[in-house]
This record gives sequence, C-alpha cells and structure tokens, in this order.
Amino acid sequence: MNEWDLYNNKTPSIPATEEGEWPAYEEHSLFETAALEVSHHVEVVPEMARTMALAAMAVACQGAVDVEFPNGKLVPTSLNLLTIAESGERKTAVENWFFNPVRDFQQEKKTEAKKKLIEYQRDINNWKSGEKLLKKEWNKSFTLEEEQRRKLEIVNEKSRLIIEKRQAEWKELEPSPPKNYQLIYENVTPIALAHGLHINIPLACLLSSEAGSILEGQASKDLYLLNSIWSGSPVEVSRRSTPSFSVIDPRLTIALMAQPKVIDRFLEKRGEEARDNGFLSRLMVIKPNSLIGKRDGNARAVNKAVIDKFKSRANELLNESFDILESTEKKRRIISFTPTAKKKWKSIFDEIEPNMEKHGLYYHSRGHGSKLMENITRVSAIIHTFENYSGDISEEVLNYSYALCRCYSKHYLEYLAGEPEIITLTNELVREIRRLVKSDDSSNYIFNKSLIRQQGRGQTRKPEKLKSALQLLEKLGHLKSSGNSSYIFSETILGHNNPVLQNGIHYNVKELYLFKEQEYINERVHSYSRFKLKDNVNSS
Repeated sequence: MNEWDLYNNKTPSIPATEEGEWPAYEEHSLFETAALEVSHHVEVVPEMARTMALAAMAVACQGAVDVEFPNGKLVPTSLNLLTIAESGERKTAVENWFFNPVRDFQQEKKTEAKKKLIEYQRDINNWKSGEKLLKKEWNKSFTLEEEQRRKLEIVNEKSRLIIEKRQAEWKELEPSPPKNYQLIYENVTPIALAHGLHINIPLACLLSSEAGSILEGQASKDLYLLNSIWSGSPVEVSRRSTPSFSVIDPRLTIALMAQPKVIDRFLEKRGEEARDNGFLSRLMVIKPNSLIGKRDGNARAVNKAVIDKFKSRANELLNESFDILESTEKKRRIISFTPTAKKKWKSIFDEIEPNMEKHGLYYHSRGHGSKLMENITRVSAIIHTFENYSGDISEEVLNYSYALCRCYSKHYLEYLAGEPEIITLTNELVREIRRLVKSDDSSNYIFNKSLIRQQGRGQTRKPEKLKSALQLLEKLGHLKSSGNSSYIFSETILGHNNPVLQNGIHYNVKELYLFKEQEYINERVHSYSRFKLKDNVNSS
C-alpha cells in the first residue's frame, strides 16, 4: 500500500495531543492546577478530574451566588454531571480528592449541631415545664363548683383569655431544633432526597460513584423531581400515607458516576421517559478515555499546597452559603456578564438555536439543546466565582465554558441521545460521493447533486435531506458550490482556512477527519503530491 492508498483508506496514525479535544483552563487557576494534580496522581485523564472538580466547585458556589442571563433571567449555579466509566477507572479516588473538603466542612457543621442539640434539649425541657404550668392554670379555671363558677363566670372568662394570650406568647418562644447540616447525599432516591432538603437544609449534592441505585428500580420513576430542583423552583410532594411536604428555593448539584452497562440498561428501560421528562437533557456527560492497562504506576505525589488552596476557597464559599441560609437579611450574590461577554453570549445562543430546527444537530435532542446555553452560563458563573475574579464574568471565561460544554454536549449526543439525523445523513452523503465519483489527484470530487438524487442510495436521495447534508459539509469546510448545482467535495478542508464549524468540536462526522487532524493530513497529501509530480517528471 503506497502513501496515497494509506491516505484514502484513512489508516495513517494521527498523532493526538495529550489533552485530546477537551480544553484546558488557565495554567495557574485553582480549577486547572487542582485538576491536573489529581489527574497525574490518580492516573486518570485530565477531563475526568476537571469534571469532578467542577462538581465540587458547583456545590461550593450554588448557595452563594446566582447568575443573570443578559436578558435579566436569574438561574442557580447548580450542575447535573454524569461520568460514564468502567470499574477500575478510579472514579471513587477522583471523587474523594475533590469532595473530601466538602465532607470535612459537613462534619464540622454536624459537630457544631451536636453541641447545639444539647442546648436545645435543655431549652425545650424548660419550655415544656412552662407550658405545663400554663395548662394547669387553664384547667384550674374550670374546677370551681357550679355555684361558684356562676358567680365568678365573668372573672374566669377574663382569666382564661389572659391565660390563652400567655399560651400564644409562650408558643412563639418554643425553641427550634438545630438543623441537621446534611450537605452530601449518597445513593438515595429522589423522593428521599427531596424530603432531606425539606427537613434539613435546601442546599445539597447528590453524589454517587455507582449510580445504579438512583438510575435503576423504582427510584428512576421519580427523576422528574430533580428537574424542578435543578431550576431552583419550589417542589411539592403529595403523599397519601405520610405527611406531604414542600421544598422552597432549593439548590442541588448532582454528580453521578456509572458503568456503561448501567447506563445501557437505564436507557433501554427508562431512556425515553427520562428524555421526555427532561432529566437527561440537563446532564453534562463525559465518557473519558480509559487508562486501564496503560498506567505505569509512577504517579507523582500531589502538591499539597495546590489542594489546600482549592479546599480553602471551597470552605470560604460554603461558609458564605451557610451564613445566607441562617440569615434573614443576607441574600445570594448575583453574577452578571460584562458588555463584551453579553455580545458573545448572544452569538453563542444564535449558533445553538438554529441547530434545533429540522435536520439540525439538536433536532432529535431539543431538550438538551435548549438547556445547553444555560449550562454554559452556569459553568461561567462557577469558574468566575470560584476563581474569585472581580467584576462581571469576562468573555474569556465564557469562551472557555462554551468550549468545555461543547465537549460535554458531544458526549451527550454520542452516548445518551444516539446519533442525530443530520450526522447520519452527512456520513451517508460522504460515502455516496466516494462511491459514485472518482477523485482527482488533489483528492477532490466534482459532482452534480442530481447524481446523488438519481443514483444515490438511502435518505440523501430526498431533496430536503440532501440539502441539509450538503449545507453541513459546506460549513465544515469540505464542500463548495461551483455553480449550476455542481459541487466540489474534498477529503481535507478546502482553502486551508478555518471553517464555520469544526468536525470533532461542533459535530462528529465519522467519515471525515477531525479538524485537529487536518494540518497533519494536508502535509501528507502535499508531500505525496510532490512525490507523484517528481515521479511523473522522471518517467517522462
């Protein structure tokens, strides 16, 4: 097989960057340094560590700040994240590094609550003694003989009114039990979680390194409850056998980790229902590359100073959150975008929205598409807050959040939603072009769309679907019109410019090389072209 055959058959080994498609954040940020430290120590890919770091950051921020859309809409800074990884991928180890600070904070609060419980038990006993005395006085007003009662009827009535007033005043002085500062819930059902938010504090994280107990069985029927909590809306739970309850102004971050087989079973049994009720649409999904069997065992020790800084910032925000919970005057801070970031926000929105139209990337995942802009906004606010940046959210933070959420979105479409129709159509069209058209020496295919409609196979024979696939190829930089319904298709990006959309980032058309591979492929193609030209000259 010669160089050209290798190229046409897509067999060259493309050198991948260390980070792959997932973007890194600022080198010296709390977020990035902590994620890389844990990644190198535990020996997992950086994006897996970043995801769990982001979950812990969301827990720290959600009680302290809300974020404002450019149109004024306020939303929480909670996140729903799902990591899909096999057993042995060290999910629990990564979780522990980032959530131990949260657990330590929770334990400190529970220790304080135990001391308050002793005081409460003393106060409530004293209060009950006073209540008993008032009750005795009330009863005494009815124990007089009938004749005496008639004589003193007016006096007794006034006495009872006085006692009733004292009882009402005493009731207002009843001590309240100390709150149970439960911040982390592990492997509980949605109903039990909602009840916990009701009786404890309306601020929590649902954390599970093996999410089967949440996604499988009867618990999966109540996933809809988590949607309202994600939005920060009041939750009303009506019951027949036990008292009904409500949760006001809740804040909940969900960080689930599950094996692929658990997700497959869930999608098979409850996937359609979970898509319809919106639970899946809110998830930021990652299925990281496996390092099982590839680790060398030479993991470096964690830089304690880096982790301590991460922990310290988490504690600051958690303390701020609890101060707000316990105060009647303090409110969560509202984070906004700078003017330039607002313009960028609008341009991102304008890019996402058309993709929910027919044959668009999110056409069959409109729920996910409609939540994507909000997740980008929430991530921006979390990074801005956790890094303790001053002022409003910058365009740089928004750009990173967009790049990161695009990766989560891609994994959602690939591992939860299935392949969108537009991707299926585009892959099919590329195969049909290769089958029906002979390429020239520059790996270009010149064809008329009537050829595809008359001799093509599959869905792209239909005019509307063919048009959609052609448009996507054009935006990806692999197609351009040459007039009169004629087109030029190229295996590489035409003109060597940055296209409107990038394969592997905005879309994932498997029949095409990823955008990051284009420079390498172009170099090989041009080298081969020079080789072939030289060979032809020598032959002549």
